[in-house]
Amino acid sequence: MAKFYMMAKYTPEALKGFMSKPSDDREAASAKLVESVGGSLLSFDIVRGDYDLVMVVDAIDFNAAAGAKIAVQSTGMVTDAVILEAVDMTEIVSKAGTALGSYTKPGG
Repeated sequence: MAKFYMMAKYTPEALKGFMSKPSDDREAASAKLVESVGGSLLSFDIVRGDYDLVMVVDAIDFNAAAGAKIAVQSTGMVTDAVILEAVDMTEIVSKAGTALGSYTKPGG
């Protein structure tokens, strides 16, 4: 499993839905969505700032996370959805060192 951070903005239509039913449990709905693609919801927060919600999910791979994102965006309830994948910096730097050893600079 890989860890992903998913952020999105609610649309005016979604906000109207919240106004008509303030007790609607969006965390439970989000957990069901993530589970449908084989993942699990680690956290769900409504936030103040450029985005309205941030979720942390464990998913099988990026394609599973992207499938969940596209499904929700297709409903028109969120916009500007972003997926960030957590990475292993130690592994990245190790691979960069290997790559650097085989790279020849222009003119070199």
